[in-house]
Amino acid sequence: MSVNVVTVVKDDLEGIRRTSKSVIQQSIPVHWIVVTPRGYPDISEYVEGLKLDGIVDAIIEDDGLGVYPAMNQAISWCDKEDWIWFLNAGDTFADKDSYSKVISVIARTTKKWVYGGHFLASHSGSIITEMPAAKQFKSSNQLFSRKYVSHQAAIFKAQFLQRLNGFNTQYKIASDWDLMARASQICKGDRIPETLSIFYLGGLSTYSRQQGNQELLKIRSIQLSKKYVIKNYWWFFYRSGRNYIVRRFEIANPEKANSIRRFRFLVRKKLRKKLD
Repeated sequence: MSVNVVTVVKDDLEGIRRTSKSVIQQSIPVHWIVVTPRGYPDISEYVEGLKLDGIVDAIIEDDGLGVYPAMNQAISWCDKEDWIWFLNAGDTFADKDSYSKVISVIARTTKKWVYGGHFLASHSGSIITEMPAAKQFKSSNQLFSRKYVSHQAAIFKAQFLQRLNGFNTQYKIASDWDLMARASQICKGDRIPETLSIFYLGGLSTYSRQQGNQELLKIRSIQLSKKYVIKNYWWFFYRSGRNYIVRRFEIANPEKANSIRRFRFLVRKKLRKKLD
């Protein structure tokens, strides 16, 4: 049994460099698997160099059809007794002991998946806020973006992912949230009270918020009960308007947008402390 950190990369050399630096800095050796298609010589050369140096354990060549098909290929490749932690190009561990913390929890857990918290960071790398691990995973919270779990901080047993048939590739942006919602119907997961990873804004999910919003509308209608029907559509239209405004503001004032995010999260945390 091993914990395989799986990184999918296509044409993001800067991202894979950032992830590799984080892997190298871990306090114990990381079992690292990289999934990448042909046709990107800069990426191939860099990843092959990492393998020669003993940093990457295996390279899986995928067909370049997208992130989720590539992640599914890794799921099929891994031994059923392995665990899988998807940390894609540009993602990083939260600190030098993140991997060892997960190893320790997995050694004693009876659950089929575990999850922790994550940091939210700007595209330039500055930390915006810390998103602690939810005390209990709830599909309704996840799919309405409340106390949600980032897939960069969720680690699954490979056999469990294989049983779930991996990621649903009809979804291009929100398949990770769909997967966690489906997983929670079978196993609620084991909470790790640690912040495990850093998620950087500016990737596919950031630039495709509207598509993600449409996919989540469909996922909620499938995963949640009928009592959420009105809220589902209200949330969809609210997020549609909000996403449009936020995206335009981000383009014009990226640093100010991040400053507003920091202030908003700070206010939210203070309010929660008062309520607690």
